[in-house]
Amino acid sequence: MNDLAAADPLLLDFMTGIGWFPGREVDLTADLEAWAAGGYAVPGAVQEFMAECGGLEFEYPRSAAVGGTYSCVVSGVDAAGGLFRAKVAEYEVRLGLELCPIGHAAGRHLTLLMARDGRTYGGKDHFLAKVADDGYRALQAIWLRKKLLNV
Repeated sequence: MNDLAAADPLLLDFMTGIGWFPGREVDLTADLEAWAAGGYAVPGAVQEFMAECGGLEFEYPRSAAVGGTYSCVVSGVDAAGGLFRAKVAEYEVRLGLELCPIGHAAGRHLTLLMARDGRTYGGKDHFLAKVADDGYRALQAIWLRKKLLNV
């Protein structure tokens, strides 16, 4: 995160606003167990992101027409437990990439998945979209309600 924060002060402001801080460390034992039980590969990018961001949670507004808020939660346990492995396998075939579930957004309607290089995707049923090139910017994109396009 330090390199990203130096390059993007708005990202740093956003991340500190949701509870991230320099040197934050999270015990990944439960996440690693959930991923292993689901048969997920856990590359270094996932472990590094989750070790800093696991457990972060924030709310963001739904569309003005609907009102209210959605939540976004970074949790391998929640994401792996609430998703069928076969659906992730379909996404992996579509992208040609291994994916690991790292959280959810839109009130659990969108599962967040990270690739080996840190690219982060959101999936629900047949919908799959790239959210951002890394997990930090993916969280920020969700908070900003950036439009996601199916891949």
